[in-house]
Amino acid sequence: MTDTTQRPDPDRQQHSHANRSDDSRNRSADSRFDRLSASDLRGILDRVALAALVLLALIAGWSFYGHVGTAIRTWLDPAYQPLALAAFNLAVLFVAVAGVIHQLGRLRAADDAGQPVE
Repeated sequence: MTDTTQRPDPDRQQHSHANRSDDSRNRSADSRFDRLSASDLRGILDRVALAALVLLALIAGWSFYGHVGTAIRTWLDPAYQPLALAAFNLAVLFVAVAGVIHQLGRLRAADDAGQPVE
């Protein structure tokens, strides 16, 4: 008679175990990308909206800056134009420096606390 009992093959068991661990790694990697939580989606949408608003602000700021220069050249006597343009440029510089200082303070505070900037 022939022996019909199946004996485990050690090579097959190792291969099967490797496949199971690969599958579990693939499932855990896929699960990170399969679905976004509501808070993750909101965070992404907030960042996209912020980027769009920053782009809009840059375009509007550049246009405003150019139009102010044109208005100064149109309305002021040529003798006073350099002084008015310099004053306007200095005001823009002060606003930019104040914004940079504010943002650096927020980033440093967040780094010290170990939390993201809100």
